[in-house]
Amino acid sequence: MSDRRDDDPTRHETTIIQTGERRGGGGTIVALVVLLILAVLAFLFFGGYLRRAADKADVNVNVSAPNIELPDVQITPPSTEPTNKSN
Repeated sequence: MSDRRDDDPTRHETTIIQTGERRGGGGTIVALVVLLILAVLAFLFFGGYLRRAADKADVNVNVSAPNIELPDVQITPPSTEPTNKSN
C-alpha cells in the first residue's frame, strides 16, 4: 500500500508582488517632532516667556572694589646682538 503523500509531492512557493516603492513613516515622524519643537520654541519666544525671568530679577549689587596699588616692574630684555663664540 502506497502513501498518498509520496505520490503527489506538494511544492510551496512564495510569490512577492510589489506594486510600487513603499517607504516607512520614520521621516514623517521626525518631521512632525521637529515642527512641534519649533512651534513650542516660537510660542515661548514670541510670547515673552523666555525674557520674563531677566526682567523681574531686580537685582542691584553695589560692591566697592578694593583699591590695589601694584609696584612698578621693570624688565630688561636680553641683548639682541649676536654673540661670537670663537675658540
